[in-house]
Amino acid sequence: MRFLQKAILQGFVHLKRARGYHKALALDEFRPEKVQKVLVVSSTAIGDALFATPGIRALRRLLPKVTLDFMVRDKVAPIFSNFPFVDNLVIYKGRYKNALELLSKIKRKHYDLCVVFHDSDPCPVEAAFAGGIPFIFRIGQKDEKTAHLLSTRIPYDNKKHAIDQRLEVLRRIFKVALDSPDDLRMELPVAKGDVQAFRSRYLSAFCNKEGQGERCKVIAFQFSASGSYKEWPQEYFIRLGRRLLKAEKTYNILLIGGPSDKKRAKCIKKAIVQGGMENRVVNMVGDIGLAKLPAALAATDLLVTNDTGPLHVAIAVGTRTVSLFVPTDVTSTGPIQDLHLHTAIVKPKPCTPCKGKYCKDADCMGLISVEEVFGCAVKALCSLES
Repeated sequence: MRFLQKAILQGFVHLKRARGYHKALALDEFRPEKVQKVLVVSSTAIGDALFATPGIRALRRLLPKVTLDFMVRDKVAPIFSNFPFVDNLVIYKGRYKNALELLSKIKRKHYDLCVVFHDSDPCPVEAAFAGGIPFIFRIGQKDEKTAHLLSTRIPYDNKKHAIDQRLEVLRRIFKVALDSPDDLRMELPVAKGDVQAFRSRYLSAFCNKEGQGERCKVIAFQFSASGSYKEWPQEYFIRLGRRLLKAEKTYNILLIGGPSDKKRAKCIKKAIVQGGMENRVVNMVGDIGLAKLPAALAATDLLVTNDTGPLHVAIAVGTRTVSLFVPTDVTSTGPIQDLHLHTAIVKPKPCTPCKGKYCKDADCMGLISVEEVFGCAVKALCSLES
């Protein structure tokens, strides 16, 4: 079905070009004062969508009276259900699955401007063009499939952080600086009541059983990632958990992740608590929906994590993190706000060139030792007392 939708959408694109509309209108024709409706696109993973939040906030400030809609993947949308800077969420199922629905919605809304901060396939740009959006701007990517449809393509600069790359699109359009620390901040509001509810849940699970009281420290482990090539070895998470529990009686481990991580989580918990202390490890893998993940992380004291979505959620809500980088680039996706709260452990890539997500025998994350992560975690937890 999606192949049929792809063919029909691309047919509309070719038909429009055959009628003389070869691309969106040029940048020099853009007039911000005439914009009434804006569509922002970030149609991939959690982290990519969060990297768009500074740009969305800036757009709201630059165009305060417009209707601003945000196109996100269906699996990411719950995190943005209460995001204050957008008026509506437009759901994309990925890989052309609801391409014609998107096209219909775009035509009905009569958007004046489309800003694509990130996409994984040509569908959003093709739908924007076929749907009649006059101005389409897109972050520069290595994929050139839709470059011929854009008002302008902002060159890709892999030396910049992903947030900075997205803001570069707005700098080109609106001729503004957007280079202060506040401009680069990710923002994800959470309700205090939700945070307090999770904190109470943790205190009940850990502290009341062990008599720790308010001194209880909750350390979340995000042991999975979107690709196995950037996962710290499971055995290392187990050894880290044992070290932390033995080091301080007020330290407790919270396992988090998605439904597909449940089997691994059971193995990790079982291995950590072999010597007892079962009450100090709680497995909530698959139990925290994306809508509640920001509050769940805001209620923890520390997140130890691979370079994956929950890292960026934790940064956005102000939770301390220890993050692990080898095959991925910390300068592109690592923490750049509240740096006193975050420690990124980085090791050089051992292979040249690095195959990244295409590596079938990735073991480079093992270059980061348990001892180093333990030391950084303890230092972060001690800073809570100062």
